[in-house]
Amino acid sequence: MIELDELKKEFITLRQKVRNGDVFQSLGELMKESLHKMPPQSLTTVSLPVDGEFALKRMQNYTQRADQMTESETATEDFDFQVKDADLALIVEQLASPLPKYRDTGAFFFLSDMIQNDLLSEEQLRWLTDYLVSDEQLFAHILEPQNDAIYRRSFSVLVLSLLLFSNRIKTPFMSETQLNHVIDQVALYAALERDGRGFIDENGWAHAFTHIGNAVAEIFLMPDLVRADKVFVLGAVLAGYHELSQPLTFGETERLVEVITHISKQHELYADYLLLTLKMWRKDLVTQTPPKTQQQQWQQLYNRSQFFHEILLRGKNEVPEAVFDYVSVTKNYLA
Repeated sequence: MIELDELKKEFITLRQKVRNGDVFQSLGELMKESLHKMPPQSLTTVSLPVDGEFALKRMQNYTQRADQMTESETATEDFDFQVKDADLALIVEQLASPLPKYRDTGAFFFLSDMIQNDLLSEEQLRWLTDYLVSDEQLFAHILEPQNDAIYRRSFSVLVLSLLLFSNRIKTPFMSETQLNHVIDQVALYAALERDGRGFIDENGWAHAFTHIGNAVAEIFLMPDLVRADKVFVLGAVLAGYHELSQPLTFGETERLVEVITHISKQHELYADYLLLTLKMWRKDLVTQTPPKTQQQQWQQLYNRSQFFHEILLRGKNEVPEAVFDYVSVTKNYLA
């Protein structure tokens, strides 16, 4: 058994080994071995924000001022729009709220507007990135049974995808050190997340694996990121999916396959790694003794089978030829 800090070090070491050309084919197996060293934990009390209504009022005040600024022809002269740091901290904490009016249509919508409309300073964007990528956000209660911390984890990744987009498309605000840390943390999160819930009754969307797809897609689009780092992230996503023993029923597998097949068409290195992984999964599907009572093992087998079917549904033009041909040949084994 190992602690989270030790697992982080092992993943960082693996990333460097991929960069050095020392690891490729064995990446998935090495990640699997590391993940299996992290034992499940008992459920503990989840800390939730308690000032949602006050935070919502602050968001509404800022939104009204932003709308007025947009409508004014002399905005730069008549308006001095700035989100106070204390208010930003108050608002971002609402991403952890189980209530969608504070989390989803509240904090997420607000932060999305602020980021996309360039209404946060670069210093605030850097602070926000550090906050969301912290262990306290991304790995809160992640090894425990299903719990309300899923909102904190999942929506942190979702907002991170917006920050990565802004950093890529607009003026880059992340330093190389910060960007590397984001990649390490997102990769480890993708490998560790096990809560596959989509829409959760009155609490609305959790959708962690769709949000993983969004963040990973942004990492794959980074023009200056070396291929080895993208292979590392790809390996982490596939390793996490391999270990998932909960059903994904709200389009998450479709989104992940879309992102993965898109990057795999960009260079044969990614296609080769994807094909290698699928061959290993298929071997599991056809050689593993069928579990008779263990629902988790059955669900893992079904998830991998569903991944194959989503590749077929993407169509031959959207998938590397070797990958599509392999999945087509093996589809009868997956029925």
